[in-house]
Amino acid sequence: MILYQALYNPMIHESASYTLSIHKTRKGAEMAIEFHKNEIKNEELELYDPSDVIGEYKWDDCKWWGINEIELLD
Repeated sequence: MILYQALYNPMIHESASYTLSIHKTRKGAEMAIEFHKNEIKNEELELYDPSDVIGEYKWDDCKWWGINEIELLD
């Protein structure tokens, strides 16, 4: 059986990714990542005024989300 691990790394230059959740389907993992992205984006936009940013920085430039397939052994 294959399971799908939704991963997140909040600072690609300083830390490693961690598991957000584990799903039976890839679609479930993708939905979890999209939900998490929206939560993080809303939190950051509440904390920081986008006009204060210098240059071409985007809210998710240093973040990473991904999916890892895990084979469940019998």
